[in-house]
Amino acid sequence: MDVANAGGIPHMVPLIDFRAYKDVNESYYKSNISQYDWIIFTSKNGVHHFFQHFKENPNEQLFNEGKIKFAVVGEKTKEALERYHIASHFMPNVYTAEAFANEFDPLDEQPKKVLIAKGNLASTVIAERFRTQGIRADEWIIYETFYPTANVGKLTQLLKNELINVAAFTSPSTFNHFLKIVQQHHLSYALETLIVAAIGTVTKQRIEQAGIKVHICPDTFTIDEMFAAICSYFERKEDTF
Repeated sequence: MDVANAGGIPHMVPLIDFRAYKDVNESYYKSNISQYDWIIFTSKNGVHHFFQHFKENPNEQLFNEGKIKFAVVGEKTKEALERYHIASHFMPNVYTAEAFANEFDPLDEQPKKVLIAKGNLASTVIAERFRTQGIRADEWIIYETFYPTANVGKLTQLLKNELINVAAFTSPSTFNHFLKIVQQHHLSYALETLIVAAIGTVTKQRIEQAGIKVHICPDTFTIDEMFAAICSYFERKEDTF
């Protein structure tokens, strides 16, 4: 996303970060990995943290010979998986857990046991759908999202000085942390003229629940598409003058 080349001034303010999480069932998942018919990743972070667990014993034969099939929620997760030389066997047309649950339909026999490698804040929709079909769905919490407080000062100054025209949110967590800063520093007035962009319907819904209008939400849930939608939004505004 090249904001500068499009004539804008980019301000990068990370509002979430990720770290490994110690799941109480971790040893079971690792030692029984070969029993799963499918392994499902809901984010690229899940892919990275999953394979960190196997870097000393990569199980390359198991992961690359089709004994286990892999599925991903979106394009970026698929690309992350491919960096480990593993192809995904399923990806929904819309990059959400809800779409995955609705669209998943293996061409061969129905799986008996699946493993979902995910973050601590990820939806349970996929696992719940499998369970209603009589499929065992284990959820391995493999990383956690946290609030990086180092960026609070930067964001508050940008808002106080009215240096932000567009705020782009990539997840409900990024918005939640943004809103926390706004409320703690009494900066609600800065939201009145802010153009808000969101990736995905879940993020959009969370922002709207807070009473804030979402002006931009691309049909394809990627950062590149969000940037293109932001550019289109301002092109349309210019055309009205």
